[in-house]
Amino acid sequence: MSIRSLVKNLPADPARPGWVLGWGVLRDRHPWHLVDVYVDQTTARIEAERRGDSYVVEFGSHRIGSSDFICGVSLPEG
Repeated sequence: MSIRSLVKNLPADPARPGWVLGWGVLRDRHPWHLVDVYVDQTTARIEAERRGDSYVVEFGSHRIGSSDFICGVSLPEG
C-alpha cells in the first residue's frame, strides 16, 4: 500500500495550466512508472525506499489525472 496521495493539494505550476509541482516517485528505467507526486521530499523518499532500488525521487511538474511528469523543474522560491 502506498502513502496516501495528496496530489490535488500541491501548488499549481505557473508555467503549465492543469499541472502541479511536487516530488515525484518514479522508476526511471524501463518500464518507466510514476508512482505518485508528493508535497515534500521526505515523504517521497520514504515511498521510494519502500518501492525498492529502481525507484527515485525527482522534483518536477505533474499533469493531474495522468502519468505525465516533467523532471528538472526548478524548485519554487520560498
